[in-house]
Amino acid sequence: MKKQFGIILILILLPILLRAQFIEDALRYAKPNGIITPRVAAMGTSYIGLADDYGALFYNPAGLTLVQQSELNIGLGFKRNKSEADFLSNTNIFNSNSEFITNFGLVSGFVRNGKKISVGIGYYRESDFYNTLEFSAMNPNSTMIASEAKLGPKTDDDNWAYQLYLANKNNSQGFSTPYSDSLVQTSFVNESGGLHNISGGIAFDVNENVSLGASIIGKWGTYDYKRDYTESDAFGVYTNTNIDGYTLSELRSSEGLTQKVSGISGSIGIIAKYDNFLRASANIKFPTWYRVEESFNKRLDASYRNQNGRFFEYDGKNSYNLTTPFIYSAGVSFHYLGITFSTGVEYSDVSQLSFSDASSEVLSLNNQIVKELIGQTTWGMGLEYDPGFIPFVGRISYSITTSPYSYDVPGAYKSVLGMGLGVYLGSNVRLDAVFQWNDFAEVRTNYTDANYISEYTRYILKNKPLNLSFGITYRY
Repeated sequence: MKKQFGIILILILLPILLRAQFIEDALRYAKPNGIITPRVAAMGTSYIGLADDYGALFYNPAGLTLVQQSELNIGLGFKRNKSEADFLSNTNIFNSNSEFITNFGLVSGFVRNGKKISVGIGYYRESDFYNTLEFSAMNPNSTMIASEAKLGPKTDDDNWAYQLYLANKNNSQGFSTPYSDSLVQTSFVNESGGLHNISGGIAFDVNENVSLGASIIGKWGTYDYKRDYTESDAFGVYTNTNIDGYTLSELRSSEGLTQKVSGISGSIGIIAKYDNFLRASANIKFPTWYRVEESFNKRLDASYRNQNGRFFEYDGKNSYNLTTPFIYSAGVSFHYLGITFSTGVEYSDVSQLSFSDASSEVLSLNNQIVKELIGQTTWGMGLEYDPGFIPFVGRISYSITTSPYSYDVPGAYKSVLGMGLGVYLGSNVRLDAVFQWNDFAEVRTNYTDANYISEYTRYILKNKPLNLSFGITYRY
C-alpha cells in the first residue's frame, strides 16, 4: 500500500537510485583542461618537444636540467566558456565565466662533478569543472519515469515512480508506467570545482647530450553537480490517463552530487639534445590512482491535474577507486636563428579506465567503458620566435585530440589553437600572455535506459572555451 505523505529516505551505498556514475565520471579525471603556464599553453602539445622551463615538471621532468638558472613562475587565468547542448536536434547555448590561479612553482639546480642536477616543485590547476548548460525538447521515445519503473529499486517504498503514482506494480514483472514517451524534458545543469596538481621532480645529466628525470604527482579536488530537471505533459497527451486517480501534469527533479577526490601518480622521462639545434623528448606518465568520496541528494516533486502534489526525497554517500591509463608522449624541436619549431604526440588508451572497490552497479561500468571507449591520440605543432634584438617573443600552436568514443560523436575531436606573447621586463623577468581557443564535444547521460538508446537518453555537449592567462617568469 502506498504511503499518503512525502517520503524521506536516507540510503547509504545505494548509488543505483541516483545513478551518479557514468562514463563521464571516468573521463572527467582523465583529460586535463588546465593551463600550466602561458608559454606551455601557447605551444600546446608541441611543448613536449621543448620541455625546457618550469613546465617540464609536468610534461617531462628530464627537461628540468635545461633550465639554465633558478626559475620562479606564477600565473593567473580566466575562462570564458560557451556550452551548446544538443538534445533531440534542439540546440541550446549558454555562456559562463570563471577565474583562478593557474600555477606557481620553483625550479633550481646545481652542478656536481661536471653534471647538472635540477629539482622542481610546483602547483597547477589541472582541470576546471565550471560549466553551465540547459536544454529542452519533447522526447518521443523515452522518459526518466519509465527508466525508474524499469531499472529502479523493486521494493514498493524505494521506487519513486511507484510512490508518486507514476507507475503501477506488476506482481511478476516489477513496475510499469503509461508515461513512457511524449513528455517535454527540460534540464538546467550547473557544474563547479576543479582538480589540483602538485608535483615534485628531479633530473640529472647522464652526459652532455642526455638527461633523465622523474616526478611524483599528487592530486586533489572537488566536483559539484546540480541539476533541475522536469518532465511535463505540456501537450496533454496523458490528460485521460491516471494511476489510482492521479493524472500527471509535471515531474520536477532537483539533484546534487559532490565528489571529493585525491590521487597519486608519477612519471619518468628522457631528453636528448644536439647543441642548441635539435632536441628530442620522451616521457611516460604512470596511471593515476584516485579515491573518490561522494555524497548525493535528490528530491522529486510531482504535480497532478486533479490531486495535491506529492514528493519523494533521498540522499546518501558512496565511494570507489578510479584508475586512469598510462600516458605515453614524445616530441622533437628544432631551433635556428631565433625560430623554434616543435612538435609532439601523446597517446592514452582510455578504454583502460577502470573502477574498483565499488558497488556492483559502479563496477558494471567497466564493461561499458571497454565497449564504448578507445585509445586517444593528441598531436600538435608549434612555433616560437625570439628575435633577440627586441624584448618580445611570439608563439603559436595547433593541437588536436582524437575522439575517445568508439561510436561516431560529431565534434568529439578536440582542437586547440594557442597564440601567445612574451615581453621581457628586464634581463631576467618575462611577462607572458596567451589566448587559447578550444573546441570539442562530449556525450552526457541524461538518465539510464535499459537499452542504452543514446539518442533519447543522452545528449551532446559542445564546449568552446576561451582561455586567457597571464604569468610572470623570474630567473635568478
